[in-house]
Amino acid sequence: MKLLNGIKKKNGYNLYPIDIATIIYILISAIYICIGSAKLENETPHFIIRLAILVFIFFIAFINDKYDNEILKFIRNFYPILLLSYFYGETAYMNNIIFNNLDPYFAHIEQLIFGCQVSIEFSKHFPQKWFNELMNFGYFSYYFLTIIVCFVVYLTNRTKSFKVIFIVATSFYIYYIIFSLFPVVGPQFYFKGALAKIPDAYFFRDAVKFVQKIGEVPTGAFPSSHVGMALIFLYFSFKYSIKLFYFILPLVVILCFATVYIKAHYFVDVIAGIISSPIIFSLSTLAYNKLEKIKTKNDNLLIKYQ
Repeated sequence: MKLLNGIKKKNGYNLYPIDIATIIYILISAIYICIGSAKLENETPHFIIRLAILVFIFFIAFINDKYDNEILKFIRNFYPILLLSYFYGETAYMNNIIFNNLDPYFAHIEQLIFGCQVSIEFSKHFPQKWFNELMNFGYFSYYFLTIIVCFVVYLTNRTKSFKVIFIVATSFYIYYIIFSLFPVVGPQFYFKGALAKIPDAYFFRDAVKFVQKIGEVPTGAFPSSHVGMALIFLYFSFKYSIKLFYFILPLVVILCFATVYIKAHYFVDVIAGIISSPIIFSLSTLAYNKLEKIKTKNDNLLIKYQ
C-alpha cells in the first residue's frame, strides 16, 4: 500500500457512473447468456469472468472511498476501456441466440441498393499496393483512437474526462448489445475464397492481418462501430483538443473507406454507422446525466447526515 501513503481519506461510499454502466452491461449480457444457454456451450468461464470484474469494481470503489488518490481515479476511469476488447470478442459467442447469421440478407440489400457488392468491387478497382497500404493504415489507426482520444481529454480536461470516458465506454456497450442481438459477420467472413481476400501490400496490411488474426472474430459488422465510434472521437477531439481533431480527421476519413475496402463491412454497415452514431451518443449522454444527477443527490444527502 505504499502508493497510498500520505493521501487524504474521504468519507462516504460511491460508485462512479462508469462503474454503474459497466455493471449494467455485465448483468444484461449475463442474463442474455442465461436465456441462450440451450444454444451455448461452456457458459461457466463467462460467468466467472463477470464475477471477477464485479469484485474488482467494488474493490477499487471501496479503496478509492478510503483514499483520495489520482492513481485510483485513473484506474477507475480507464478500466472499462481495457475491458472493451474482451466484451467485443464475446459478442461472437452470444450473437446467434435469437437469430442465425443475417449476412445473406445484408448482402442481398447491398446488391439491391448498389447493384453490386461494394466491398468486392472497391478492392478490385483499386488494387494498387500504395492504395491498399493507405486503406490498411487508416483501419489500423482505429485500434489506437479510443485510448488516444480518452487519454488526451484526461490530460487536457480532467473534470470533463469522466463524462467523455463514460460516453465512449457506454457507446461501445450499446453497440455490443446490438451485435449480440443481430449477428452480421461482414464480407471478410461471409464470402469465401478469393472474394474474401484483398491483395497483400506492405507493413500496415501485415499489421492489420496480424491484429485480425489474434483479436478479430466473426461478429459486429452491423452497424459499423468503427465508423460510429470514430465520429464520436472526432466530436470529442474537436470539443476538447482542436490539434487532435486535425490530426485524426484524415484518419477517420480513410477509416470510413477502409472498413469497406478490406471487407470488414458492407457499405450499408457504414451508412448505418453514420446514422447510429449521434443516436448512441445521445443515449450515452442521457445515461451519464441521469446517473451523475443521482450520484450528486446521494453525495449531498451523505454530507447532510454525516
